[in-house]
Amino acid sequence: MSANVGFASMESLSDRVCAAVRKRILNGVYGGGEFLGEEAIASELGVSRPVVSDCLQWLADEGWLELIPYRGARVIDWTPDDSHEVFELRALLEGHAARRAAERIDPSTIGNLQRLIGQEYQVISADRVDHERLSRINLAIHETICSASGSRRLRRLMEGLLDGAVSARNTFGLSQAWLDKAHREHAEIVAALASGDGGKAASVLRTHILSVSNGQPWPTDGDTEEAITSPRSSEC
Repeated sequence: MSANVGFASMESLSDRVCAAVRKRILNGVYGGGEFLGEEAIASELGVSRPVVSDCLQWLADEGWLELIPYRGARVIDWTPDDSHEVFELRALLEGHAARRAAERIDPSTIGNLQRLIGQEYQVISADRVDHERLSRINLAIHETICSASGSRRLRRLMEGLLDGAVSARNTFGLSQAWLDKAHREHAEIVAALASGDGGKAASVLRTHILSVSNGQPWPTDGDTEEAITSPRSSEC
C-alpha cells in the first residue's frame, strides 16, 4: 500500500459491504472456521448477491477468508495466541527496521510520516473514530518505516505480519486511551528517526508494539449491524 492515505471515506456499496463483513469478523459475529452464506449476507445487509460475492473474493485476497471449492468462504481463525505471536515477531523485526531506518531515512520520508501522524490525530480526535481509516494509516506508518530500513529481506519477512487483515485485527477495538497512547508513541518514533537516533527509535517502537498487544480487547458477542442501505449504517 502507498504511504499516501489522504483518501476520502469509502463511498461505494462494495466498500461498505466489505467493511460491514470485516467488522462482523472483528466483533466475533462471524467466528473462525464459520462458512459465510452469500444469500444470508445479502439479505441481512440489503444488497444483491453479486455484490456480496465480489466482496467475499476481495476479503479472501486480503486474508480475512479462505475460499473452499464447492463449499464457499470460510472465516480464517484468529486467536489471542495468534495475535500475541504476531506482535512479538513484529517487535523484533520492526525494532531492527527502525534502527536501520534512522541511518538511512530521507527528509521526504520523514515529512510523509509526519503527515500520517497528523492524519492519525485527526481520526482519533473525531467524535466517532473511523477504524477502517485508522487501520490503514497505522499500517502505512509501519510499512513506511520498514521500507525506510532499506532491507529487501526484512521487507519480505514483514509482508505477512503487516498484511491488511492482520493489522486490522491487531488494532481493532482499542480504547480511546490506548489510541491516544499509540499516537504519542508513533510521534516519538518519528522524532527519533528524524534525529537519527536509531537506538531510541528501535526501543520506542518495540515498546509501542508490545504495549498495543496488551491493550487489545477480545470480543465475546458482537452486535448485528443494520442493513447496509439504512441511513444508520454510515459507519460501514
